[in-house]
Amino acid sequence: MYFITFFSGIVLSAVNDKKNIAFKVFSILIAIVAFFRYGVGVDYFAYEYLFNRLNPSVIQELVAGLDNQELLFRLIGSIFKSIGLPFQIYLIVIASVNIYFISKICKKYSKNPIFSLFLYFCFYYFVWTFSGLRQGLTLAIGIYYFLECSENKKTIKFLVITLLLTLIHASAVLLFPLYFVTKINIGKRRLFYFSVCVMIFSFMPLGNILTNFNWLPFISRIIPYMDSGGIINILDFQGLGRIAFLAIALIYYDVYAKQNEMCRRIMNIYVISLLIYFIFSFSEITAARLSIYGKLLDIIILPNIFYIYREKINKVIFAFCLIILASLYFFKELGTLDKQTKIQYANKTFVPYTNIINKDSYKFDNMYYELLKNRR
Repeated sequence: MYFITFFSGIVLSAVNDKKNIAFKVFSILIAIVAFFRYGVGVDYFAYEYLFNRLNPSVIQELVAGLDNQELLFRLIGSIFKSIGLPFQIYLIVIASVNIYFISKICKKYSKNPIFSLFLYFCFYYFVWTFSGLRQGLTLAIGIYYFLECSENKKTIKFLVITLLLTLIHASAVLLFPLYFVTKINIGKRRLFYFSVCVMIFSFMPLGNILTNFNWLPFISRIIPYMDSGGIINILDFQGLGRIAFLAIALIYYDVYAKQNEMCRRIMNIYVISLLIYFIFSFSEITAARLSIYGKLLDIIILPNIFYIYREKINKVIFAFCLIILASLYFFKELGTLDKQTKIQYANKTFVPYTNIINKDSYKFDNMYYELLKNRR
C-alpha cells in the first residue's frame, strides 16, 4: 500500500490538472492509508493507552486527569470518550484535520499541489500523520495560519490560534517568534553569515554545558533526549540532508524571494528553521521537533523552484533530482517506521500495511501493545 501511494504520487504529479481532480484523488488516497492503519508508528499503541486512561467526563478530566499531556488535547479525547466514540474514530478525525490543513497549504501556496503533497508523504507523513499526533496537529494548523495571517496581516487572529495550539502541543509556542521574524528584512547576505556562525557553533559541546543548568524547566525537558551530538549528528543522514536543503535555499534565495514579498518571507523562515536544527543538534529529537515548523515549507519551496526554470532540459533535470531526493527520504522513513513499529512478520521484503482488517495477522513488540492486549 505504501508503494502504491508512492508511485501514484509521482504519476499524479505529472498530471497536475487545473480542476484539481488528481490532487483530490491523491489526498483521498493518503487519507485512507491514515484512517485504517493499525499499530503503525512508534506512538500508535501509546496514544491508545493514553486514550483509554482519559476520563469520559470532561470536567473530571480537567480537574483530575491522570496524565500530563497538554490540556486541550486531553479534553478533545475526553469529549470523544464522553459520546462513546472508539479510538479508531478518534484517530480518523485527527488524521482528517492534519491532512486537510496540509492539503490547504499545498493548494494555496504551491504551483504543483500534488507534488507538494507527494513530498509531504515522503518527508513527513510517517512521523507527523502516523505517530506524532499532537505536534502533527499543531504543525498542519499552525503553518497554514502562519502563512495565511502573515500574508493578510492578521496578527491578532494568528496569536489567538497559536495560543490555542500550545494547549495541544507546547512546541507551537515557537510560531510566535517565527511570525515576528517574518516582519524583519533579513536578506541573503545576513542569512549566509548567520548560517556560517551557527554551523561553527553546532560543533561546540553545548549538550555537556547545558547539563549544568538542569534546574531550568526547559533544559530539564531536553536533557533526557540529549545524545552524543556535535559532528556525529551533523554528518548523519538528517544532518547532511539539512545541509543540502540549506545550500539549495541559499543558492535559489534571490531568484525565489524576488517573486513577491510572501516568497521572501517563506524563504527566510525556512532558512532560520534549518539553522534552529543545527543550534539544537546536541539533541536530534529536540532539534527536529523545534525546526519542523519552518522546515515543512520545503514541500512548497522545492516544487516552486521547478517553475523558475524556463528551459525544458533544466526542468527535467531538477524534477529528476527531486524524485531521487523524495525516494531516498521515502525509503529512509519507511525503514524507520518498520524498525520503530516492530511488527513481527516473516516476509522482510516489503513493510506490511497493517490495518483494522488484517490486524489479527500480526503481533507487535511494543510495551503498550502488551498492556492493551492484557486488558482486553
